[in-house]
Amino acid sequence: MSTTTIINSYSNSDSDSDLDSFSNKGSRFFITQFKSINNKRRNEKKKKIKEFKNKKKLLENLSFHPSTIYEYYVYIFVLQTNFKNQYAESGECYFYTSIVAIDSEGIENIDWVIQDNTTTIYQYPLEKFNGTTISPSYFSADIGDIIFYINITSKNPSSSQTFPQKIICYDTPKNLTFIPISNYSFDFFKSTYSIYFNITGLKDNTDPPRLSTFNTYVFNAYLSFEFNKYKITFRGVPDDFSPIWSIFIESDQYDLPSPKKSSISYDNMTILYEPSGFKKIFSFDYPQYWFTFKPIERYPYINVMESPFKPKVVSSNSDGSFNYFINLKSIFGDLDFELQYQNYSKLSKIQKSYNYTYYHLDISNITTNEIVLNNNRLFNINCIGKNQLNRNEIGYTWEMFLWDITSVAGFPFGYGSGNNNEFIMDFSVLTTLNLSDQGYKLVIDRDRINFNSPNTNLSGPTILDYSEEDYFFNVRRVYLKYSTQFGISRILLKNDGVNYKKNGIYQYYSTDFNILSGDLKNGELEFFYQYNIMSGSYFGILVTDINSISTELSLSYPALNNFGFNVESISNISFLFNDVNLTNSYGYNIMYLETNDSPLSFDPYLQIIPQWDNITINGEWINSRYEFKFFMPPNIVPGDFEYAIRTPSLHYILNTELPDEYQLNVICDRIDLMGPIVTTMNKNPSLGTAVIDNENYNITWTFTISDYNGFDNGYVVVIGSIDNILYNASIVSPIEYSTEFTYQVNITLNSNICISQTYSIAEMVLYDRYGLNSTFFMNKAIDYAPNINPLFLIKDKSLFSIETECPAGVFIQPELKSFDFEPKSIDVGSLDRDVTFTYEISIGSGIKEYPIVYLTSTTFQKIKCTDVITTQINSTINEYKCTLTIPYGFGLPQDIMVNLYGLIGFGSYFGYSSSTLRTMGYPFLIETSFTAMDSQSPGLITGTSSISTEGGSLLVYGKFPTNSDISVEFSQGYSLKPSKKSGSIIKVDGVKSSNDPFSISIKNGNSKSNLYTITPYKIKYFRPVLTSKCRGTPICGGPTHGTCDDLLGCICNSPWVGVDCNSKVIVVPQPEFNNSSPSIVLNETTTSDNSESSIVALVSVVAIREIDYNNKVLHMYSFDKWDYISNNSKLSTYSSNIINKNGSTTPISVNIEYFEDERTIEFAGQEINMKPSSIKYTIYIDQYPFSTRLSQLQLILSATAFVNSDSDSCSNKEFDSTTSQSSDFIKLSILNKSLYGRLIKRALVDSVPITISNELLDKSLGSISDPHTSQSFIGINIPIYNKNVIIDPDFSLLLNSNPSTTNENENSICSPKSSSGLSKAQLAGIIVGCSVAAIAITFATIVTIYKKKVNAKQMKAFSSKLKTMSEN
Repeated sequence: MSTTTIINSYSNSDSDSDLDSFSNKGSRFFITQFKSINNKRRNEKKKKIKEFKNKKKLLENLSFHPSTIYEYYVYIFVLQTNFKNQYAESGECYFYTSIVAIDSEGIENIDWVIQDNTTTIYQYPLEKFNGTTISPSYFSADIGDIIFYINITSKNPSSSQTFPQKIICYDTPKNLTFIPISNYSFDFFKSTYSIYFNITGLKDNTDPPRLSTFNTYVFNAYLSFEFNKYKITFRGVPDDFSPIWSIFIESDQYDLPSPKKSSISYDNMTILYEPSGFKKIFSFDYPQYWFTFKPIERYPYINVMESPFKPKVVSSNSDGSFNYFINLKSIFGDLDFELQYQNYSKLSKIQKSYNYTYYHLDISNITTNEIVLNNNRLFNINCIGKNQLNRNEIGYTWEMFLWDITSVAGFPFGYGSGNNNEFIMDFSVLTTLNLSDQGYKLVIDRDRINFNSPNTNLSGPTILDYSEEDYFFNVRRVYLKYSTQFGISRILLKNDGVNYKKNGIYQYYSTDFNILSGDLKNGELEFFYQYNIMSGSYFGILVTDINSISTELSLSYPALNNFGFNVESISNISFLFNDVNLTNSYGYNIMYLETNDSPLSFDPYLQIIPQWDNITINGEWINSRYEFKFFMPPNIVPGDFEYAIRTPSLHYILNTELPDEYQLNVICDRIDLMGPIVTTMNKNPSLGTAVIDNENYNITWTFTISDYNGFDNGYVVVIGSIDNILYNASIVSPIEYSTEFTYQVNITLNSNICISQTYSIAEMVLYDRYGLNSTFFMNKAIDYAPNINPLFLIKDKSLFSIETECPAGVFIQPELKSFDFEPKSIDVGSLDRDVTFTYEISIGSGIKEYPIVYLTSTTFQKIKCTDVITTQINSTINEYKCTLTIPYGFGLPQDIMVNLYGLIGFGSYFGYSSSTLRTMGYPFLIETSFTAMDSQSPGLITGTSSISTEGGSLLVYGKFPTNSDISVEFSQGYSLKPSKKSGSIIKVDGVKSSNDPFSISIKNGNSKSNLYTITPYKIKYFRPVLTSKCRGTPICGGPTHGTCDDLLGCICNSPWVGVDCNSKVIVVPQPEFNNSSPSIVLNETTTSDNSESSIVALVSVVAIREIDYNNKVLHMYSFDKWDYISNNSKLSTYSSNIINKNGSTTPISVNIEYFEDERTIEFAGQEINMKPSSIKYTIYIDQYPFSTRLSQLQLILSATAFVNSDSDSCSNKEFDSTTSQSSDFIKLSILNKSLYGRLIKRALVDSVPITISNELLDKSLGSISDPHTSQSFIGINIPIYNKNVIIDPDFSLLLNSNPSTTNENENSICSPKSSSGLSKAQLAGIIVGCSVAAIAITFATIVTIYKKKVNAKQMKAFSSKLKTMSEN
């Protein structure tokens, strides 16, 4: 007997009511069939269920209830996705959906059956893997209810089921009402405008209808439903900029407000540069188009229809105009170009057409030679090439049925003997394919060589196991266990669509994925991918063997939801610095993000494009908010800084959607987002041919280089047209960071050894002082990357070349005399993968360039050995030696071909392919093997993520044993255990701050990996534009006391200190340490007119409390007992424990150190100057069990200053921050003396320097202040942490030369001339003001001081008043 249960209370019925109930559950529902089992088989079934549950890894939201596990055996699980009702287009609806089903005994088939004749269904082939079956389908239907059935046939006939389905195709909606509920926002990533509406007349659980416009070629509109609101997005603009933009739903027109103003015109646009034509080589060469105008709005409408790139601001001029740049693009035929811009209410257009010259290598006489090596075939391919341009790139492509492998190579790879007029191409291919006239093709530029396709009876790799997991940020790890006869050669990721060539996202070769065990025939591997760039409803991989036969595997499509994150989720955004002046200045800033739901259920990201690169910054949860540290480069576009807050998926919130108070304002006098530019250029000789008639003949180019940021460095490469000889010249400015200078490049030619040819500028790369570059390549193009050509202003292209004429001569060409390498075989999975190549060449008449070893794999991967050591054996022979570390896994699953290319003599070049080296009797293949790392191996470090001098988290890349207890060792003398570990990536947290480079290694038992050196980058916070922070009268005490920096505040001259440089440190006797609690007394006595006055300062640790994000106190802890250790006369340690509410203990220790002399120390990556006679507290707090993730700890310190004097007195209290010291300060002043406390806004949290905050608690804890006494309670806020935290405040006594404690200061508390001293109630407040929990501590501190009779004379009045108060 079987029982069928449908989750969501849907019974197996064909009635319309049941169908309606079923369909209305939303876009995702579940169907589960259960079968009763008896008690005898329960354990067996539970075990089988557990195995079955492990197969759900392809599905999301699959859950099993305990009651189900004990009562039923799950047979079939069905997940329906992307299943919504639709509105018809032209009377029809089009649905695409899929069923994913799991049956523990296997699914035989899934059929989609339609009841009526008006619905057409197309069912795609089933996709099966590891017990999971996916059945995608597409169908079109007329308006009305569509009822169909899904028949799932199990291999166990008794569990086969039919599931009825219903979906509705609604007629086109009419008479809708659009009510805008937001302003327009501009998406600077996509160049679109968006606005939210309330729309009445649309149905729930139904995809919004499709919108259309008058001219969809230039103007499109899209309707979506987000966060219970409708959103319309416009791409492009209509032909006019009227206040109304019209959209259509079928034939119904709706008029909506326009985001553009018709009062704006950019008809004053000036064309700075346009190309006369362009060439196209293997990669496309994009001509550049420049124009300039004065923008009136932040985002003026400028669009180029025929380019994937958008016009970009790259610089500005002194008159306020902006210069725009765009790379154009043409794939086929001439380039038809249309630039659109706004001209008041009209859309103006500039239309151009440019011719192109297509470079095609002239290849003929293709011959092949096959050598059978075991099961492989080494093909030597020769052909004749003519009229080669200077080192132009050539494409080599395997054309296959489903996908291609393309490799681009320039000279000298593949070039045998000859010169550019006529040469022999000579290269080798290692494959298992047979040469034939059909099947696969090897394409050289556009010429094809056919190979036989593999045996169709061969099967692709078998996937034995598979899993996925989120690893960190938006990166997922994929694990595969496999078996294949021939070895895996490549893995391709793909998304929607069957055309893998167009939809491939990532390609992985043997150097990219990590073999965890076994080899590429039988083993386990892992690889990683970033899923945030994926789109569509399907995502899969192809696992391919060396025969190019693939096994397709459906990946678990990550849940790219928006997490419900929208503008309403944000409660506040602020920045460490705002109104930032980036004119010739740069630095780091911090964004603070506060959300209504804190912390979020995901890790948010900050996305910025300040210059060219799209940069992602990960947020840190600190002090109950997210912090994003980001770099702001100089001279960028002024105004609102562009940023987006993004979920791990594609959903983001732009700053253009946010209110003004969330904006970051940038101030810049000029814009410079481009590298240096050549403004003038000359050559010598300027006309005609240079006749080389002596041994030191110079041909020269002279450039004038200009850059607003200032030039840093660059280089120029000159190339010969016949022999491809290169001359490299570095460019150095005569003045550091010059904004304009002239530079000359000289090439010296010798009439005795030169050949007649044309020398041309082949490359020019120029960098400014901030790293921006401009790049020109004659012989290759940068594909799909906006790139500024430094020579674009030079319209006379004849200036690029100088033709030379040399005397005729007879030359002896150089020749290869020997070639060898060791070892001949290598384990590419081992730690030792070095190969040393040694070859000798006869010099002949001379060697202009020596050859380089190239290693190639069967998948066209190439590496070369460039660190060549030259030794002259004798007058006729040179020896060349080079050692290369072969990348991990390179060449697998076959051997590695060895080639030698690039020998240049006189008018000719020479190269030797792997096959040619074999013919000459030299070794030509490196045999490969692979041994996976065992559990005893320490692994191999190949790289790391970047890390700042502040420390923090570090990603270590390489190959590591997965089942070993490894640690990362640091050269500073400590080690860390990984917080996350795989065979390819290790994550460690708590890396200590370091200003200097340091090395790491992996330790596994007694074994250590290679050392890897890391150079941390320094986070330099820029200087914000603020009102002057300088204080004092006169400012900063006058020129003898200090100088004013409007941004940093007062910079004091020694011995002056303080925020206004009007105080000096009072040198006091070394205080005695209290042996019962971490409290200390500083005192200083002044004698005048036979009377004494003294200031006594008391600093103590009062309590710790846990508070939530609303500052509500959750728990408060006082310290009943301290253990005291006197380390030396100047340092004492106190330790205690917090007894937590859960019964655990949190150790806390306090170091108090007295500084007799001035000294500079370092804490949390920051240098701190300690003044003489100052006291530093270093407080360590161990692990604490926080009640919630929103909680934080607050350490409470008490500071009290008291003057024992019967004279009139005034007291004053200041609490503020100092920019120059990145700290807060508390200053308790009485008369002309002060207790000064510096509260560093940095802490070591889990060994990582982070920013913390300090606050004054006087109002909540009831501090006491009167003319003779000033008291404060300071709260140091400590964010949630895992292991420990260290904070480091310090205190000192100051003598104020210009006291603020006078009757004239409105913040001062002054005694009337007729009274002095404290009332009992006021004195009592000093003790009890902090709260009942702190009474015992404060009182005990004072009593201890009193009992010890420390400075009894000075404390007499104070202690007696306390005693009297306590008695009352």
